[in-house]
Amino acid sequence: MTGRLRVAYLLEQPWHRVPGGTAVAAVRTAESLAARDDVALVGITARHGERAADGGPVDPPSSVPLVASRLPRALLYESWHRFSRPRVERLVGDVDLVHASGGAVPATRRPLVATVHDLAWRHHPEAATSRGRRLFEAWLADARNADAVACPSEATRGDLAAAGFDEERLHVVPLGVGGGRILPAGDRDAARGEVAACLRRRGIDGPFVLWVGTVEPRKNLPGLVAAMDRIPGGAAVALVLVGPAGWEADVRRITEPLDDRAVLVGPVSEAVRDAWLEEASVLCLPSLHEGFGLPVLEAMAAGTPVVTSAGTATEEVAGGAALLADPTDPGAIGEALGAVLADADLAGRLAAAGFERVAGFTWSATADATVAVYREAVARWGG
Repeated sequence: MTGRLRVAYLLEQPWHRVPGGTAVAAVRTAESLAARDDVALVGITARHGERAADGGPVDPPSSVPLVASRLPRALLYESWHRFSRPRVERLVGDVDLVHASGGAVPATRRPLVATVHDLAWRHHPEAATSRGRRLFEAWLADARNADAVACPSEATRGDLAAAGFDEERLHVVPLGVGGGRILPAGDRDAARGEVAACLRRRGIDGPFVLWVGTVEPRKNLPGLVAAMDRIPGGAAVALVLVGPAGWEADVRRITEPLDDRAVLVGPVSEAVRDAWLEEASVLCLPSLHEGFGLPVLEAMAAGTPVVTSAGTATEEVAGGAALLADPTDPGAIGEALGAVLADADLAGRLAAAGFERVAGFTWSATADATVAVYREAVARWGG
């Protein structure tokens, strides 16, 4: 099929209680797809009393028309899984393809593409609720019926192959960085001012380690906190945590050993998050498991050196432009952080390598790869 594709695209993620990197990926990919001439995108959502909150990095894209089901999310997801109803075609009319952009898989009789970001709950079942594991397994089972499956990394592709997915249907579609609203200079200055004011209030006038993400067990914050006391000569180095709380993660309790060296910022706007990334001495993302690891790219785009986990998708994303450490070894994490903080030349080399690395990761490239998967799915379904 070479003509324009009409695609129904799941865009429920901005309404999730804690929209994380998967919501950013769904929205940014949708925005880039909507800007193309060869795709006509319509978003599908559950019923909501109000739209997602404005001001964050995961507002629904204004460039994509949205059609809502009459069912609220929990019932819609359950109905799709158990009864294959309501079909997407009943919601939006005839389409060439349906894209389950992450999580639940909509019911359809048209070609289906499913995005699976990770299988973290299988690697670390203790890092997910029992209800969450049941949902993830149900969605994974539904994704097996897709004509093509997109995943953000070779690490996830390998996990899916090991889980029994048809390797011919697996396609790596890396995520991107940037996009979103172009902020006026005054808004960017205000965001930087907010960060500077926070640092002044906390008396931080030296280097600090930044962590960005949704607080949940697999992000390994206890390991990072333990590593802070293993930074050679780093007794006064602060740790700044930016992002919302997920589940079963009492951030104050986890960071208690650091006392006032821990700065708990919480959820922020995209502009303020970017300002923190620009100001940080080093970003540390020591996750036990990731499907991709957007904060690694975001830090590199900000010119900030990165320390992240060896043997995970973030090592793949970093591509040699970050220092790697065993995420289960706080001493190794602390040593890597200490090396960056103590050596300005090393920090500069990492920042330059990261900036060069990130140039290849754009949402436009993500859209290019996504459309290629669409056409593969349509061809497979038609054949």
